[in-house]
Amino acid sequence: MAMVTEAKVNGSELESPAELPPALAEKPAGLPPGKYVLVGWDMDTTGRRLIDEICQIAAYTPKQTYSQYIMPYGDLNPGARRRHNVRVVTVGRYRMLKDTNTHKILKTKSEISALSDFLDWLEKEKGDGRVILIYHEPRRLSPTMLLEALTKYKLLDRFKTIVAGFTDSYALAADKCKSTVKSVSLRVLARVLLDADSLSVDSALDRATAAYRIVEHLAQGEQQEVGAGGEGGSDLVETARTWARPVHTELDALAALKRLLERQNTFRPVFAPLLRSARPERKRVTQLRRLLADAGLLYDQLKDAWQDQKLEGLEKQLESLTISAKEEDIKELIEIFDCHFDPAKEPKGPKLRVPRNILRATSSAGETGEADGSTSESQNSSPHNSPNKTTNNDVAAAGDPSQKVAAPEAVAAN
Repeated sequence: MAMVTEAKVNGSELESPAELPPALAEKPAGLPPGKYVLVGWDMDTTGRRLIDEICQIAAYTPKQTYSQYIMPYGDLNPGARRRHNVRVVTVGRYRMLKDTNTHKILKTKSEISALSDFLDWLEKEKGDGRVILIYHEPRRLSPTMLLEALTKYKLLDRFKTIVAGFTDSYALAADKCKSTVKSVSLRVLARVLLDADSLSVDSALDRATAAYRIVEHLAQGEQQEVGAGGEGGSDLVETARTWARPVHTELDALAALKRLLERQNTFRPVFAPLLRSARPERKRVTQLRRLLADAGLLYDQLKDAWQDQKLEGLEKQLESLTISAKEEDIKELIEIFDCHFDPAKEPKGPKLRVPRNILRATSSAGETGEADGSTSESQNSSPHNSPNKTTNNDVAAAGDPSQKVAAPEAVAAN
């Protein structure tokens, strides 16, 4: 059941439930009654793909905090460097993690060592109960990345004995505050609910703290007990429990994401060359590729259909996209695949769409030719000037090893 019919993410209206971010696609199932301990939690990563690494993991309770930087094997992509203000530097023969604000070298551990320490810390905090991790994210990618890392180091079974589930404060705020705020980003909620006008969201610890306090504030408002709550407040625990997703639900989401990425990667012969283009074209490619993967299509199916019936075969295979895709998207995919399979035709890339507001500004200026040139330039340079708009594109490319990260992401993990 869809939670809301409209949401605003990065300034764009989402008008149908199919376009909602995963955090809002359906209401969490909740956890059974029991004894739970709430912990705010977040991570910094080298990117927003499933294969990316953790570079900081942090947690918060009103009494204790945990924060540990991790030395990744790979470098952070440009979007991650801007979001987290850290980067990998080489000093002599050694690679180190450096804070780009203070220019100080950060103390790091290996990923397996940091995850083991994190589980030790959670075990001390949970006592004789179980932990609910509170985080704030529209894409629900952080839990899947954490579970993937725990699986890699054979720590998942231990994690499941400690943690009962995850509560996304983004989904809770979208439901409770939809009539009062248009955006439920962490910065907006901190300013409106917590009176924090200058909240820093660069660090995972800052975001973990803010996520916990947002749930605490909303739980107090729901029970009309301002000043109550806290770590032991029954209203806070009940709210977090009701809006939690069990660990097995996130594991199912991880398995579904891997299947989606496997289907998506079958289209590498078509889309891999296009992913080396500029960011606007790359973003459009990931959207088209995601439509095919969501429909359950494979590259070999389309290839066989074209060999048997040419364009008619492609049209029959892509009929399943009519529910989730627009007619112009389907026509564009047919053209791309027809040119790819036909050696007599030159391969074609995606057609970019110029926003209507830019077209109106161009026509009102009366300098169409000059304005078009400036529009293209601004589109190519805008990601560098707007770091807050890089997250969704990073998520859309999650898990695609073919994408070379020359500029920030996008998921296949919608």
